[in-house]
Amino acid sequence: MYPGVDAYEGKVAQRSTQRTNAGGLLILLENKLDRAQRYFATMGYQQWLVLATLTAITFISCKKEEEERAPVVTIVSPSSGFALSVPDTLNVVADVSGEGVINRVTFTVTNASGIPVLEPLTVFPASNPVRLEVGLPITSEALASGGYTLTVRANSGEVSGKDERGFDIVAAPLRLRRVLAIGQPDAGSVSLEMIDSSGTISLASTLVMDLGGAAVSSAAQTFVVAGSIDGPLTAFRSDGVMVQWQKPNLGNSGIPWFTSLDVCDDGRFYVGTTDGLVRGYNATTGGTERVCALLPAKRAQSVVLVGERLLVAQADQLGAEWRITVHQASSGAMVSDQAISLSVVAMFRRNDGQVLLFGDRDGSGVVKDHNIQAGGGWEPYSWNARIAAVERVDANTFLVALADGAIERFNWSTAASVTIANIVGVHDLAYDQVSGMVLVAAASDVITLDPQTGDIAAGYAMGAPVRLVLPLLNR
Repeated sequence: MYPGVDAYEGKVAQRSTQRTNAGGLLILLENKLDRAQRYFATMGYQQWLVLATLTAITFISCKKEEEERAPVVTIVSPSSGFALSVPDTLNVVADVSGEGVINRVTFTVTNASGIPVLEPLTVFPASNPVRLEVGLPITSEALASGGYTLTVRANSGEVSGKDERGFDIVAAPLRLRRVLAIGQPDAGSVSLEMIDSSGTISLASTLVMDLGGAAVSSAAQTFVVAGSIDGPLTAFRSDGVMVQWQKPNLGNSGIPWFTSLDVCDDGRFYVGTTDGLVRGYNATTGGTERVCALLPAKRAQSVVLVGERLLVAQADQLGAEWRITVHQASSGAMVSDQAISLSVVAMFRRNDGQVLLFGDRDGSGVVKDHNIQAGGGWEPYSWNARIAAVERVDANTFLVALADGAIERFNWSTAASVTIANIVGVHDLAYDQVSGMVLVAAASDVITLDPQTGDIAAGYAMGAPVRLVLPLLNR
């Protein structure tokens, strides 16, 4: 209504609005500044907290490390280079100390491969520090001469300390513990008889089964007997009574299940079965440690280990076609397949590249020097009768029992053979490296034969046909 008045009031209102807006902006800026100050203040606190936490953790860790410092072990006796002969006692003196409680102290003896050779001895100290004096009996005749390691380890909570000493063991003299005669009174039973060091004969066990094979491991003080069509693979302790482990016979319909059984240089029992495999069993536990596959429709008949290669002589069901396969021992992988023209009775390593095959061809006995890498080779000698059994006497000398009763001494280095005896009905030969004699399983007897002269030193009547003879040594 009054333009002048209206204009004045409008300007007043505009200035008021501007003052209001400016005040709001100022308040907004103050709020933001306050939040920023509080944010940075908070960040400073968090950083301080992190720093304090890390400091505490470091302090605690250092303190924990100080608390878990390992015990100190000092072997006072024996000194390095000490030697003892089996049987004896290893007398050990050790000082042990620590900042914490010593829970236990363990004494162990290991061989060059780090394998314990006697049961560890554990002591629980009643004081700290402590001097411990213990005696470790070294009595096992299975221990070979060589270097061994004594370890004394002390445990305190979760930490441990140790000291070690190297020493030597001189093995007990090698001796023949007993001779195992595996007999077959009839087609359905097997007898286990023992001839002890005095020549006394005793019956250990009679098994209801047929006989597929047997082998002995003196190192494990174990021998195994396998059925063929009927009867498990059973590992006996040296007394022939206690069973150590066993594998079932899975054959049926009169088909043989176990077809070969050999103990090789690595101490394992290698067993061929009709499922097309050869398995290497730990002699002590029976654990399966090696497996290799055969050729289709073939059965293992003999196995020999040459370094890291396993050679398997195998044949078809009729025994008409024979082959040698070469496998990597650790993996079982087949690396070579070679045809051979003889049925193999026994195989022996000659060197890292050659094996000697003893077998039959057309009714005659043959020895072949077989090349592992390429197959082939040459035949240094043959006999006019089939081979019944073969045993090695030394690197170049072998005794060969022929089906006509002749006992031949074959020498590889001269490629010559000479008849040293005539014994009818020989089934098996085994060399006794203690006496240097060869044990002969012939008819129902076990005969001790001098391999140089052919003289018979002793004979034992077993009362049943003896099929296999196995010398068990003390190691």
